[in-house]
Amino acid sequence: MTDIRLSEHFMLSEFTRSTTTERLGICNELDPFYPTHKDIIANLRNLCEQVLEPLRAYVRQPIIISSGYRSPALNQALRGAPRSQHLTGEAADIWLPTYNCRGADGQSFTNLEQLNKRFLWLMNNTDFDQLIKETTNRQIYWIHVSCKSDRSLATAIRSSTSSSNNPLS
Repeated sequence: MTDIRLSEHFMLSEFTRSTTTERLGICNELDPFYPTHKDIIANLRNLCEQVLEPLRAYVRQPIIISSGYRSPALNQALRGAPRSQHLTGEAADIWLPTYNCRGADGQSFTNLEQLNKRFLWLMNNTDFDQLIKETTNRQIYWIHVSCKSDRSLATAIRSSTSSSNNPLS
């Protein structure tokens, strides 16, 4: 499938790329003949326009999508919620290079001050549906953000421990 530009700085391939799919041989591509294909693309564009592009303009650096669209098989492999908004293209797990660091011994950790600054900015300046700081080990954090076109939920959770090993999903 040809890559699709979703917004000025984001391509569809950023939302479908996954090391888990490569490792497990799972297809995570959108099927253009599947009825919801156009809805998923529209949802991803909405997420980019309402949340990710404003954040990118604020931080003036690339945003890394660690988990975007998930096929049902990928979502199951990651132990995602059965009704995850990743399945409909309404959610992404993101991180920014400025808040992930390496310690003196080479261990990775998150600069929580920088993470909190970005999280609060998102909370106060974007039309999100869900905004969650997530971690698996209390050292590496990422932000789960979702955006529905009807903006029905608007829930921000400051921290949650995830069962998926997200940073490389």
